[in-house]
Amino acid sequence: MNRSVFLIMGGAILVAVVVALVMSSHLSSNKPVAPSETNQVLVTNRNIVTGEVLKPEDARWQPWPDSAMYEGLYVRKDYPDDKNPPDVYGIPLRRPLASGEPVTKQALVPDYKGGSNYLAATIAPGMRAVAIPARIEGAAGGFLMPGDHVDVILTYSPNIASDVQGYAGPLITRTASETIMSNVKILAVDQNVKEEDRGDAKGSLRTITVEVTQQGAQTLALVSQMGTISFALRRIGEKDSPDNTGRPLTTDSTTSDILKRLNKIEAQTKTGANNVRVYSGTAVTNIPVRSATPPAN
Repeated sequence: MNRSVFLIMGGAILVAVVVALVMSSHLSSNKPVAPSETNQVLVTNRNIVTGEVLKPEDARWQPWPDSAMYEGLYVRKDYPDDKNPPDVYGIPLRRPLASGEPVTKQALVPDYKGGSNYLAATIAPGMRAVAIPARIEGAAGGFLMPGDHVDVILTYSPNIASDVQGYAGPLITRTASETIMSNVKILAVDQNVKEEDRGDAKGSLRTITVEVTQQGAQTLALVSQMGTISFALRRIGEKDSPDNTGRPLTTDSTTSDILKRLNKIEAQTKTGANNVRVYSGTAVTNIPVRSATPPAN
């Protein structure tokens, strides 16, 4: 190797050593910076569910960094006197809070102490709450709870006009069942609005409060007078697909094998004036007969 190559290699090694020493000195001089904890905010001591009333033992003041502050927090410096705590206790939650999560104004029912009804405060904008009496055997075995979504089913006896009763047999004899509404949210079961308290199977009649549109409220008021209402519990998070958005025809005539056979026999036995009806066991045959030739004048 010539002399220039050695000079280049030596220079590169010298530069690398200098860079390493500078970086080492810089890193050793940087001390860990403690996060800013100039604020204290109100946080929960345990998991609290929707509808549960917040109590003093459920919350505490905890240091909170400036960089994590946001609108709605209860800050300790705004309540320096322990005799005047934040006006949050005795108010139910609009949504659940996890242990250690800050208590916010948005999580509490607004104006609750001023007379606001908790249920009214939890209804989504533009929606209505409708209470429906339902028998326990028709309410998913009594295991419905606030927050569940259901399909509303009406079972009733249609009032068939006399002039179409002769044609109604293959469609319906007396009773029909229809899905009136799909994916309806339950707000309360009886007087319970807490998600952690599931209903039991005691009692034969319960009141289910559901959240519907204004048109839906009118529909439920109508169908509750027409027949019996049942609730089909839906899987959590399930959405309607194009395959199950229709309303299948479910009646006694389309469900019962006995009524299907009777309607088939009735159709077979219908005969005109020029037919002879022949019975052979359960089979019925109509044989056309040639009409007599009218006498000559």
